[in-house]
Amino acid sequence: MTNGAFGKIIIGQILLVICCIFYLIWWSISYRPGVEVKRAGGLNGIMLLITAFCGLAGIAVSIYGVNAVQKTGHLKITGIVIVAGGIIAYVLLLLITRFLFQRQVTTELVLITGWVMLELTVISSLNGAGRLSDTRFWILAVVVAIAFTISIVLYVLYYRMKPMKAFYAAMVPLITEAVSMGVITAVVLTGK
Repeated sequence: MTNGAFGKIIIGQILLVICCIFYLIWWSISYRPGVEVKRAGGLNGIMLLITAFCGLAGIAVSIYGVNAVQKTGHLKITGIVIVAGGIIAYVLLLLITRFLFQRQVTTELVLITGWVMLELTVISSLNGAGRLSDTRFWILAVVVAIAFTISIVLYVLYYRMKPMKAFYAAMVPLITEAVSMGVITAVVLTGK
């Protein structure tokens, strides 16, 4: 793998961690129970723009890096499987959470599903390039799966919680996903 592709993947992951940090700050200001604020104006608007910029830039740079990686081996999970699986998972989760758990559908479901798809693409590409051993690939896949599970459980429970508990619980997925990307970045930086 070229250093440029590897560097872009790492930068993309770091930008996504920064996105999570700014999303947490924005959430803590804009959604605190009992506080009436404009969610898109003033400081909140600036925080939301920074969040969106870092998120979109992180996705773009990660994908650019993944596409630039020179694969030397077989991918554990191909892009087609990840995309098809992600679309099927999203539809199933939408139906299950909406009709079985009566949870209104929100943007977070797209973000959770899309995040998993991106991270699986990243670790699969790194493994296919020989940068990530099979063992480390599976460990990171489990890390991503744990973060995904926490996110989905809290997504379902959010509207069933008291406002202050829901406010804090909504922060947990951002933290677990940021930590997951930090772990991925650290594992990749330390070698195979």
